[in-house]
Amino acid sequence: MKQAINAQYHPTPGGAFVDKILASQRRKLFDAFLHFKQGNASDTTLNVGMMPGPVFEKPDLLDAWCDQKERSRILSYQIEPPSGGTPAELQLPFSDGAFDWVFCNEVIEHVGGSERQFALVKELFRIARKGVFVSTSNRKHPIEFNTGLPLLHLLPQGVWQRLLRMGGKRHWTSPGVLNLIDAPALYRFAEKLPGSPQHDVGHKRVFGAKAHFFLMVNKAARSA
Repeated sequence: MKQAINAQYHPTPGGAFVDKILASQRRKLFDAFLHFKQGNASDTTLNVGMMPGPVFEKPDLLDAWCDQKERSRILSYQIEPPSGGTPAELQLPFSDGAFDWVFCNEVIEHVGGSERQFALVKELFRIARKGVFVSTSNRKHPIEFNTGLPLLHLLPQGVWQRLLRMGGKRHWTSPGVLNLIDAPALYRFAEKLPGSPQHDVGHKRVFGAKAHFFLMVNKAARSA
Protein backbone atom coordinates (compact mmCIF):
# COMPACT_ATOMS: atom_id res chain seq x y z
CA MET A 1 0.00 0.00 0.00
CA LYS A 2 1.07 3.55 -0.61
CA GLN A 3 -0.15 6.72 0.97
CA ALA A 4 -1.27 9.69 -1.10
CA ILE A 5 -2.23 12.99 0.49
CA ASN A 6 -4.84 14.95 -1.48
CA ALA A 7 -4.73 12.38 -4.27
CA GLN A 8 -5.84 13.65 -7.65
CA TYR A 9 -8.59 11.87 -9.58
CA HIS A 10 -10.89 12.83 -12.43
CA PRO A 11 -14.09 14.21 -10.85
CA THR A 12 -15.82 14.74 -14.20
CA PRO A 13 -17.25 11.57 -15.78
CA GLY A 14 -16.97 10.73 -19.45
CA GLY A 15 -19.77 11.00 -21.95
CA ALA A 16 -20.67 7.34 -22.15
CA PHE A 17 -24.15 6.27 -21.09
CA VAL A 18 -22.93 4.26 -18.10
CA ASP A 19 -20.67 7.13 -17.02
CA LYS A 20 -23.69 9.42 -16.88
CA ILE A 21 -25.56 6.92 -14.74
CA LEU A 22 -22.55 6.59 -12.46
CA ALA A 23 -22.24 10.36 -12.10
CA SER A 24 -25.79 10.49 -10.74
CA GLN A 25 -25.27 7.44 -8.52
CA ARG A 26 -22.03 8.76 -7.06
CA ARG A 27 -23.69 12.02 -6.10
CA LYS A 28 -26.41 10.05 -4.35
CA LEU A 29 -23.80 7.99 -2.50
CA PHE A 30 -21.96 11.14 -1.46
CA ASP A 31 -25.21 12.60 -0.12
CA ALA A 32 -25.93 9.33 1.69
CA PHE A 33 -22.56 9.55 3.43
CA LEU A 34 -23.22 13.12 4.56
CA HIS A 35 -26.62 12.09 5.90
CA PHE A 36 -25.10 9.11 7.70
CA LYS A 37 -22.31 10.89 9.51
CA GLN A 38 -24.08 14.14 10.42
CA GLY A 39 -20.98 15.04 12.38
CA ASN A 40 -19.77 18.28 13.82
CA ALA A 41 -17.51 20.81 12.13
CA SER A 42 -14.31 19.38 13.60
CA ASP A 43 -14.83 15.74 12.53
CA THR A 44 -12.03 14.14 10.54
CA THR A 45 -12.43 11.65 7.68
CA LEU A 46 -10.16 9.06 6.11
CA ASN A 47 -11.01 8.72 2.42
CA VAL A 48 -9.86 5.30 1.19
CA GLY A 49 -9.58 4.70 -2.55
CA MET A 50 -7.77 2.54 -5.08
CA MET A 51 -4.49 3.67 -6.57
CA PRO A 52 -5.26 5.07 -10.07
CA GLY A 53 -4.04 3.09 -13.05
CA PRO A 54 -5.23 1.48 -16.29
CA VAL A 55 -8.16 -0.12 -14.45
CA PHE A 56 -8.94 2.07 -11.48
CA GLU A 57 -9.87 5.50 -12.75
CA LYS A 58 -12.60 6.45 -10.33
CA PRO A 59 -13.45 9.92 -9.04
CA ASP A 60 -12.70 11.06 -5.51
CA LEU A 61 -16.17 12.04 -4.36
CA LEU A 62 -15.06 13.88 -1.23
CA ASP A 63 -12.50 15.92 -3.12
CA ALA A 64 -15.03 16.71 -5.85
CA TRP A 65 -17.96 17.80 -3.69
CA CYS A 66 -16.73 18.82 -0.24
CA ASP A 67 -15.94 22.48 0.26
CA GLN A 68 -12.44 23.70 1.03
CA LYS A 69 -12.95 23.78 4.78
CA GLU A 70 -14.24 20.20 4.81
CA ARG A 71 -11.39 19.01 2.59
CA SER A 72 -8.88 20.33 5.11
CA ARG A 73 -10.13 17.66 7.55
CA ILE A 74 -9.93 14.80 5.03
CA LEU A 75 -6.93 12.55 4.49
CA SER A 76 -6.92 10.46 1.29
CA TYR A 77 -5.22 7.08 1.26
CA GLN A 78 -4.86 4.79 -1.74
CA ILE A 79 -4.68 1.01 -1.72
CA GLU A 80 -2.57 -0.75 -4.32
CA PRO A 81 -4.33 -3.29 -6.58
CA PRO A 82 -4.26 -6.86 -5.22
CA SER A 83 -1.20 -8.99 -5.86
CA GLY A 84 -2.35 -12.32 -4.46
CA GLY A 85 -1.41 -11.54 -0.87
CA THR A 86 -3.06 -12.73 2.30
CA PRO A 87 -5.76 -10.87 4.24
CA ALA A 88 -3.13 -9.86 6.82
CA GLU A 89 -1.57 -7.57 4.23
CA LEU A 90 -4.61 -5.31 4.34
CA GLN A 91 -3.27 -3.18 7.15
CA LEU A 92 -3.47 0.59 6.95
CA PRO A 93 -0.78 2.67 8.72
CA PHE A 94 -3.11 4.41 11.15
CA SER A 95 -3.78 3.90 14.84
CA ASP A 96 -7.05 2.66 16.32
CA GLY A 97 -9.73 5.34 16.13
CA ALA A 98 -7.43 7.72 14.26
CA PHE A 99 -10.31 9.30 12.31
CA ASP A 100 -13.89 10.08 13.20
CA TRP A 101 -15.21 8.65 9.93
CA VAL A 102 -13.88 6.34 7.24
CA PHE A 103 -15.29 6.62 3.72
CA CYS A 104 -14.53 3.88 1.18
CA ASN A 105 -16.22 4.13 -2.21
CA GLU A 106 -15.95 1.52 -5.00
CA VAL A 107 -12.95 -0.22 -3.46
CA ILE A 108 -14.12 -3.38 -1.71
CA GLU A 109 -14.92 -5.17 -4.99
CA HIS A 110 -11.29 -4.69 -6.09
CA VAL A 111 -9.26 -5.97 -3.12
CA GLY A 112 -9.69 -9.70 -3.72
CA GLY A 113 -12.02 -12.44 -2.52
CA SER A 114 -14.35 -12.46 0.47
CA GLU A 115 -11.57 -12.95 3.04
CA ARG A 116 -9.72 -9.87 1.86
CA GLN A 117 -12.97 -7.93 1.55
CA PHE A 118 -13.78 -8.64 5.19
CA ALA A 119 -10.19 -7.84 6.16
CA LEU A 120 -10.66 -4.42 4.57
CA VAL A 121 -13.94 -3.75 6.39
CA LYS A 122 -12.39 -4.84 9.69
CA GLU A 123 -9.41 -2.56 9.15
CA LEU A 124 -11.61 0.43 8.30
CA PHE A 125 -13.65 -0.30 11.43
CA ARG A 126 -10.49 -0.34 13.56
CA ILE A 127 -9.38 3.06 12.30
CA ALA A 128 -12.78 4.76 12.65
CA ARG A 129 -13.85 6.38 15.91
CA LYS A 130 -17.49 7.10 15.00
CA GLY A 131 -18.41 5.19 11.87
CA VAL A 132 -17.60 3.54 8.55
CA PHE A 133 -19.25 3.99 5.15
CA VAL A 134 -18.44 1.44 2.41
CA SER A 135 -20.14 1.53 -0.99
CA THR A 136 -20.09 -0.88 -3.92
CA SER A 137 -22.08 -1.80 -6.99
CA ASN A 138 -24.60 -4.63 -6.82
CA ARG A 139 -23.37 -7.78 -8.53
CA LYS A 140 -26.97 -8.69 -9.40
CA HIS A 141 -27.84 -5.49 -11.25
CA PRO A 142 -28.34 -5.90 -15.03
CA ILE A 143 -25.50 -3.42 -15.68
CA GLU A 144 -21.97 -4.18 -14.50
CA PHE A 145 -20.70 -0.69 -13.76
CA ASN A 146 -16.96 -1.39 -13.86
CA THR A 147 -16.85 -2.82 -17.36
CA GLY A 148 -19.91 -0.91 -18.57
CA LEU A 149 -21.40 -4.10 -19.98
CA PRO A 150 -24.92 -5.43 -19.37
CA LEU A 151 -25.89 -8.95 -18.28
CA LEU A 152 -22.58 -10.75 -19.01
CA HIS A 153 -21.58 -10.73 -15.33
CA LEU A 154 -24.69 -12.79 -14.55
CA LEU A 155 -23.21 -15.70 -16.50
CA PRO A 156 -20.94 -18.28 -14.81
CA GLN A 157 -17.63 -16.71 -13.77
CA GLY A 158 -15.55 -18.59 -16.32
CA VAL A 159 -17.83 -17.69 -19.21
CA TRP A 160 -17.95 -14.04 -18.17
CA GLN A 161 -14.18 -13.77 -17.91
CA ARG A 162 -13.69 -15.45 -21.27
CA LEU A 163 -16.07 -12.96 -22.90
CA LEU A 164 -14.24 -10.07 -21.23
CA ARG A 165 -10.94 -11.28 -22.66
CA MET A 166 -12.49 -11.64 -26.10
CA GLY A 167 -13.88 -8.10 -25.80
CA GLY A 168 -10.51 -6.53 -24.99
CA LYS A 169 -11.18 -6.16 -21.25
CA ARG A 170 -8.60 -8.70 -20.09
CA HIS A 171 -7.42 -6.43 -17.26
CA TRP A 172 -10.70 -7.05 -15.43
CA THR A 173 -10.04 -10.80 -15.38
CA SER A 174 -6.82 -10.70 -13.35
CA PRO A 175 -7.13 -12.51 -10.00
CA GLY A 176 -8.69 -10.35 -7.33
CA VAL A 177 -9.27 -7.31 -9.51
CA LEU A 178 -13.05 -7.61 -9.76
CA ASN A 179 -15.05 -9.58 -7.19
CA LEU A 180 -18.60 -8.28 -7.18
CA ILE A 181 -20.66 -8.57 -4.00
CA ASP A 182 -24.19 -7.87 -2.78
CA ALA A 183 -26.04 -6.64 0.28
CA PRO A 184 -26.04 -9.98 2.17
CA ALA A 185 -22.23 -10.06 1.93
CA LEU A 186 -22.00 -6.57 3.42
CA TYR A 187 -24.31 -7.58 6.26
CA ARG A 188 -22.17 -10.66 6.94
CA PHE A 189 -19.01 -8.58 7.10
CA ALA A 190 -20.59 -6.16 9.58
CA GLU A 191 -21.96 -8.97 11.74
CA LYS A 192 -18.44 -10.39 12.15
CA LEU A 193 -16.95 -7.12 13.43
CA PRO A 194 -15.80 -6.92 17.06
CA GLY A 195 -18.35 -5.70 19.56
CA SER A 196 -21.46 -6.25 17.41
CA PRO A 197 -21.69 -2.63 16.19
CA GLN A 198 -24.94 -1.17 14.94
CA HIS A 199 -25.06 -1.36 11.14
CA ASP A 200 -27.31 -1.23 8.12
CA VAL A 201 -27.07 -1.44 4.33
CA GLY A 202 -28.72 1.18 2.16
CA HIS A 203 -29.14 1.23 -1.60
CA LYS A 204 -29.58 3.46 -4.63
CA ARG A 205 -31.55 2.29 -7.67
CA VAL A 206 -31.03 2.47 -11.43
CA PHE A 207 -33.97 1.58 -13.69
CA GLY A 208 -35.90 0.45 -10.61
CA ALA A 209 -33.31 -2.12 -9.54
CA LYS A 210 -30.87 -1.79 -6.65
CA ALA A 211 -27.64 -0.72 -8.35
CA HIS A 212 -25.35 0.36 -5.50
CA PHE A 213 -25.22 -0.63 -1.85
CA PHE A 214 -23.63 1.19 1.05
CA LEU A 215 -22.73 -0.33 4.38
CA MET A 216 -23.05 2.00 7.37
CA VAL A 217 -21.40 0.93 10.61
CA ASN A 218 -22.04 3.13 13.65
CA LYS A 219 -19.41 2.66 16.35
CA ALA A 220 -21.12 5.03 18.77
CA ALA A 221 -24.20 2.81 19.05
CA ARG A 222 -24.63 -0.88 19.77
CA SER A 223 -26.95 -3.38 18.19
CA ALA A 224 -29.88 -4.43 20.35
